[in-house]
Amino acid sequence: MAHQRDQNHEKQGCIQLIRCIPPTDEERKNPQYVPQLEINQQAQQIISDRFEAPISIIVYAGNMGVGKSKLATVTVAALEKEPHGTDLLWFRSGAGTNAVTQGVWMWCEPLRHPDQDEQTKGSILVLDCEGMDNLDENTAANLYFFCMIISTAFVVVLRPARIDRFQCDRLYLALRRFEFMKSFHVLPNVWLLPLDLPKFLHIDPDTGDDIEISKEEWLHKIFSVNDERNNLSSAHNQRLKEQYEYIT
Repeated sequence: MAHQRDQNHEKQGCIQLIRCIPPTDEERKNPQYVPQLEINQQAQQIISDRFEAPISIIVYAGNMGVGKSKLATVTVAALEKEPHGTDLLWFRSGAGTNAVTQGVWMWCEPLRHPDQDEQTKGSILVLDCEGMDNLDENTAANLYFFCMIISTAFVVVLRPARIDRFQCDRLYLALRRFEFMKSFHVLPNVWLLPLDLPKFLHIDPDTGDDIEISKEEWLHKIFSVNDERNNLSSAHNQRLKEQYEYIT
């Protein structure tokens, strides 16, 4: 029976890990309502049975249609040591603006770092998250925060490489929740991943149109903060900015 279960897992590929429970109309109107997330027990059992601790979790998040699912599939393909059959269910992705991924999906097979030797324990779990702009504000905030809590590497996919105020707000509010919880030690590595480089865009505040800007302008806008909320010295802020000079 165990062998049969393993075969089923191997053929499965990816499976839904988290489902967002849609709120009722009454719940939407209730300011005290807390959105509910439901864990798939089968996926939870797969993690328990097949993944070796410590587990490094890569989560791809961002808006709908930016390429998160494709990137998750590429990550799996790059980390797998052996090619698998074509009957596996890859992370689903759409070509248009319609949402395909619902909730959070995971790759069923444990992956390993390419430089990891056989004696070193540990595995990698890849998660693909639903587009945040496809959810209501409260549900998106809870899902975003949940993914940040469980992730080792939290990757926000940007396409195009724009300065998105709503994405910044989500990240800021999630970090504030960590601050309120006094749980800075569980913060993941956060990555901003622009997929359409080297084209950098900024939204014109008056027209809402995309305006192409230089890399230097893009970095300046990324690291420009209100002085009242800036706790970094000028030198520290400059050093932080220089870490992103690899973007070309």
